[in-house]
Amino acid sequence: MPNDIPNFNLLAVFAAVMEQGSLSKAADHLNTNQSTISTALGRLKAEVGQELFVRSGRGVVPTSYSTSLYAEIQGPIQQLNGVFQGFGEFDPNTSVRNFVMTAPEHLQWILLRTFADRPKKNISLELFEQSDNDETMYDGLLTQKFDVMIDIVPPTHPNIESTHLFDGEFVIVCRKGHPRIKDILSISQYMYETHAVLERTRNQMYTLGHYTSIDITKRKVAYHGRSMFSNMLLCSQSDYLTAVPLSMALQFEEHLQLQVLKPPFESKQISNYLIWLKKLKHDPSHKWFRNELISTVKDNVSKMMDVDYKK
Repeated sequence: MPNDIPNFNLLAVFAAVMEQGSLSKAADHLNTNQSTISTALGRLKAEVGQELFVRSGRGVVPTSYSTSLYAEIQGPIQQLNGVFQGFGEFDPNTSVRNFVMTAPEHLQWILLRTFADRPKKNISLELFEQSDNDETMYDGLLTQKFDVMIDIVPPTHPNIESTHLFDGEFVIVCRKGHPRIKDILSISQYMYETHAVLERTRNQMYTLGHYTSIDITKRKVAYHGRSMFSNMLLCSQSDYLTAVPLSMALQFEEHLQLQVLKPPFESKQISNYLIWLKKLKHDPSHKWFRNELISTVKDNVSKMMDVDYKK
C-alpha cells in the first residue's frame, strides 16, 4: 500500500456504500453518480490491496475485510462529518427550511398543527406515513429522505441514534350511543363485542400484542384497517370496538362522539422515540428541529394526558 492511511474521500465513499447498502443509493446520498462511486471504490481497493465488495444479485455485499474496516473508521468519519456540519449557520427566525419526517398516526395531527400555527412561515413540516415493513423501516432515514422519525420501537442500527420522548397507554373506544357499553368495560364484554383491528405489525407481531398478554386472536373481528383513524371513524358509526393510544383517542373523542374506556386487562405503556442519523447530531438546523419536536410532543401530550377519561 503506497500510503499508510488511504485518502479520506475514498474512505467517506466506502462508508457511504456500507451505510446505504448499494452503489446507487450511496451515489444519491453523496449527490454524485454510480460511476464515480465505483471509481472511488476501485482506487481504495488498490490502496488497501483487499477486495471490498462482491456481487450478489443486483447489489453488492461487503467482504469480511470491509466489515472490519468499516467498524474501525465509522466513528471517526461520523465525528468529522459532525464537525463540518456544526459550522453551518441556521437561524429559525430567518432561515428557510422544509423538514421532512415520518411519525405514528397518534402524533401526526399534533405535529402538523403546531408547525402550521407558527407565526413565521419560513420553516415548514412535511410528514409521511410510517412504513409497515420492518425491513425497510429505516430506509428513508438512512437515505436522508427523512430528517427524523418517531417510532414506538427503539432502533438498534449502528448509524442511528434515538432519545425517549414519552410513554403513553392504549384505551378502548366505542361510540357514545353503544347499546351495551356505558362508561365501563369488562373483560367479558370486551371479548363478546365485535372489533375493528389495526392490520399492521411490528417485529412480526400485531401492535396491540406488544402491550398485553391476553390472547387477542380470540376476539371477533369485523374490520381489518390500515389506519387507527379509519378504525375510530368506523366505530363511531357502528357498535364495533377498537384500541388506540390515549393521545389519539383524546384528540377525536368529542369530534367523533366516542367513549374512551380503560382496557379491562393489564397492559404495558407505549414508549415513543425520536430517531435520527448519528452523523447529523451536531448539525445546527437538525439539532434545532429535534429540540422543537421534543418540546412540541411533550407539551401537547402532557396537556392531553391531564384530561381524565372514563374508568
